[in-house]
Formats: sequence, structure tokens, C-alpha cells
Amino acid sequence: MRFKQFQHVKERAYTAFATGTSLDVPGYDAAHADSLNLALVGDAHYALTMRKRLVATGIPSVRVLHTLAAEFVSAKAQSFVYRVIKERFNEVEAEVCQRARNTGSGVPKSASVAEYRDSTALEALVGYLVLAGQKERLCEIMDLIYEGTKTYCELHHKE
Repeated sequence: MRFKQFQHVKERAYTAFATGTSLDVPGYDAAHADSLNLALVGDAHYALTMRKRLVATGIPSVRVLHTLAAEFVSAKAQSFVYRVIKERFNEVEAEVCQRARNTGSGVPKSASVAEYRDSTALEALVGYLVLAGQKERLCEIMDLIYEGTKTYCELHHKE
């Protein structure tokens, strides 16, 4: 998207948000929404859920909470979890993940391309479930993610 197009879409988006209207786009279907938009929403939900679970453990130090939260929502940890739980996805969820894995985007220095694609797929799945209003399935997936993250922690941080 060129800068002028970006500016135009941004102004329309501000107006739509401020007036509570939608941009003139075809009917919204979360399963076929843009993968990076799904990942954006999924990332926020994922991070908040992990932080809530960490706080519930009673860790008294905000610094320790932040350090663990940052690691558990990293591409490396999410990729590990994705590989552990992906066999539990239904057909639509697997398709959402596959589309997200194939989406071209930048790769951070702290993860490989494969890890970043896996983490984007997992975030897109969470975003899809949030936007589709599938609360029960979202809770099931977040529980699987939590268990996968515990396994990641056990493997990477033995005392």
C-alpha cells in the first residue's frame, strides 16, 4: 500500500471508528478475514490471558511477571506450543492457521522464519475464535495453550 493510499484508508478508518460504522467492505466472516488482522487480535488476547494466568500464580515481582510474560508470548514459545497442539484443531481452525502461516510479513531477529510463521498461525487462530464469538472453543484452545506453555517452561527452565 502506497503512502497516499495508507493516509486515505487511515482517515476513513478514523471516521468509521468515531461514528461507530463499518468501512464499505463485504460481509465480515472471521474465518476468511485477513490473517494478520486475526493475528493482531489474537496477540492481544493471548498476551492478556497469559498475564492473567501469571498474576494468578502469586508471583510478587512485576519484573519477574513481565519477563515470564514476554517469554511466553514470544515467537519461539508460541511456535513450540503451536507444534504441540496443532493436531487438536478442527478443519476450519487448521485452514485459518494454514492461511496465516502462508502470509508474508517481516520476521523478527529473535526467531526463525518457521517459528514466526507458527506463532502467527497460533495468534490468528486465537483472533479468529475471539472475532467469531466462539467463547467455549476459545477457552478450550487457551487451556491447551496454557498446558503447552507449561511444557515449554518445563523443558527450557529446569532447576
